[in-house]
Amino acid sequence: MYKSLVAALMLFCTTLSYANEKKLENESTVFNETFSWQIQMGLSGYYYDIILKDVEQVDTIDFINASLLIDFYYKGFFIQSNHRRTDTHTLGAEVGYQLIVNDEWELDIISKSYIGGFDPEFIQDDSSRDIPIIEGLDSRSIGSGVGLRYNRYFESSQLSIDVASLGLSSSVNGWLVEAFYTQLIPYRNWDIYLNSSITFYAKETMDYYFGIDPHEVTEIRPLYTAKSDIKVQLEAFFQHPITEKWTFNAGFSYSRYLGDITDSPIVDQPDASQIMLGVLYVF
Repeated sequence: MYKSLVAALMLFCTTLSYANEKKLENESTVFNETFSWQIQMGLSGYYYDIILKDVEQVDTIDFINASLLIDFYYKGFFIQSNHRRTDTHTLGAEVGYQLIVNDEWELDIISKSYIGGFDPEFIQDDSSRDIPIIEGLDSRSIGSGVGLRYNRYFESSQLSIDVASLGLSSSVNGWLVEAFYTQLIPYRNWDIYLNSSITFYAKETMDYYFGIDPHEVTEIRPLYTAKSDIKVQLEAFFQHPITEKWTFNAGFSYSRYLGDITDSPIVDQPDASQIMLGVLYVF
C-alpha cells in the first residue's frame, strides 16, 4: 500500500506540472518591495472528520470558523497566511525570514503550526455525552515547529519542502519532513488550486499525539507506543471574486495515514475528509 499510494501521489504532482496556463504568485517573496501588507477576514462553514474515537462535531459552533488572515513583508521578514488551503482554522499563519531568494527558488527559516492539538477536558465539556476513551488523557498541545523550507517556483505551480523540529512539551521534541505541491488552474473567473502533500512524522511525534503513557492506562485504554508514520493528502480549493472586496472560497481535502495509526486505542480511522464553504473580505 505504501508504494502504490506514494506512486499515485507522485503521478498526481507530475501530471499537474504541465498545466501552466497562469503564473502562481511567489507568496512569501515580494520582489522589488521593502514593505507590504494585507489583512483579510474570513467566515466559513466546515465539516471535518475527526480520527479520535467517539469524538465528532456536535454543536452549530463546531461547524463555523471565523478567521483573520494577515500577510506582512519587511526586508525578508514575513507573515504568510494560508489563503488557498481548506484547513485554515488549524494551520494558522506562518512566520519566517528569507535566507536565500532567487527567481526560481528560495530558502527560508520558518515557524508554523504543523499539527492540531486536542484537549480531552474541553472535548468532553463540549460534548453532549460522555466519551470514556479520552477521559483522563493529558492534553496534546499544538505541534508548532521551527525549520527550513525550500521553495521551488514554476510557471503556475510551486513545490515546498519543510524539515522542522517540533517542541511538543517540556520533555518531548518531535520532528517531521513535509513536501507540499500546489498547481494553479484558472478557469473563466475561477482560480482552482490542486494541492497534494506527503508528510513523514517521526516516532516521537506520533507517540506524543496517539501513544498512551502508563498513567493514562485504563480498562479500555491499554498502554501503547506509536511508531513513525506517513500521511498523504489531496486537496482541491476554489476561489471566485464576488466584488472587489469579497471572494467566495470552497475547498475539499482528503488525508490518510499509511501506517498503523489505528492500533492506537484512541484512534478510530486512518483517514479524514474536510469540506469548507466561505467568504473572505479584503481590507
